[in-house]
Amino acid sequence: MRRLNKRKKAAAAGFILPAVLFLILFSVVPMAYSLGISFFQYNTAMSADTIHFTGLSNYISVLTNKDFLGSALWTVCFAVIVVALNLLLGLTLAVALSTKLLPRLSAVLKVIFILPMMIAPIVTATIWKLMFSPIYGVLNGILVTLGQERINWFADVIPARIAIIVVEVWATTPLCMLILMAALKTVPEELLEAARIDGASNVKQFLFITLPQIRKFIWLVIMLRFMDAIRMFDIVYNLTNGGPGTATETMASTIYKMAFRYFNVGEGSAGAYIFFLIILLFSGVFMKFSNNKND
Repeated sequence: MRRLNKRKKAAAAGFILPAVLFLILFSVVPMAYSLGISFFQYNTAMSADTIHFTGLSNYISVLTNKDFLGSALWTVCFAVIVVALNLLLGLTLAVALSTKLLPRLSAVLKVIFILPMMIAPIVTATIWKLMFSPIYGVLNGILVTLGQERINWFADVIPARIAIIVVEVWATTPLCMLILMAALKTVPEELLEAARIDGASNVKQFLFITLPQIRKFIWLVIMLRFMDAIRMFDIVYNLTNGGPGTATETMASTIYKMAFRYFNVGEGSAGAYIFFLIILLFSGVFMKFSNNKND
C-alpha cells in the first residue's frame, strides 16, 4: 500500500514538475531579473560601464515623473468610463437578446454582436484608425452628410480620448453581454412569476428581483473589465501612439516607451513594478468590496 502511494505521488510529481519548471523559467526568473534591474541605472543605449546600483532612485524618478502621473490619472479615468459603458451597454443588450419575442432575430444579433471579440486588438485599432481618418474616414463622411464639420480625431485631446473609449467599448462589450446573458438565465422564473401575479411591472421586476439576483455576475464583470482596461496598451499604441502629445498615454504605454524607446530599462522596470502594485491594490479593493456586498 505504501509503495502504491509512493508511486502515485511520484507520478503526480512527474506530471506537475514540467509545468512548475516552465513557470519558474519563463515567469519567476524574468520577474526576479527585472526586479533586480529596477534598482540599477541601466540604459541599453550606453556602454555596460555605466550600469551601477542606484537603490530606489528609479522608483522615485517614476513617481515624480509628470508624464507617468498624468498617464496614471488618465488610465484610471479611462478604465472607470469604459467599465461603466461596458456594464450599461452589456446589460441592455443582454436583456434585449434574452427576450422570447423574436428568437430568430435574437440569434442573428448575438452572432453580430459577438464578432468584435474575434478580432485581435491590433486589427481592431487599424480598422478604426481608417474609420477615424480626417479625410477619408467613414465617421467624418457621416458628419459631412449631416451638414457638420469634419473632426480631426487624433489632433485634439478630447476627440482622441473619445476615439479610444469608443474603440475599447466596441471591442469589449460583447464579453460583458455574454456574461450577463448567462447571469439572467440563473434568475428563478418562480420569483418573476410571483412578482407578475402581485402586479409588479417589468421595471420593478428588473430592479428588485433580477438585479439583486445577478449582483455577483455584475461584480465579476466590473472586476474583470477594470483589471483589463487599466492595462490598456495595444489599441492606444496603434491608434494614437499616445498623442496628441502625451494626452492619451496609458501607464502601460508610458512604461513601454521608458524602456524601449528611451532605452532606460532600469526606470522602465521600476515603473512596471509600480504598475503591478497599483493593479494589486485595485484588485484587493474590488475583492474586499465584492465580498462585503455579497455577504
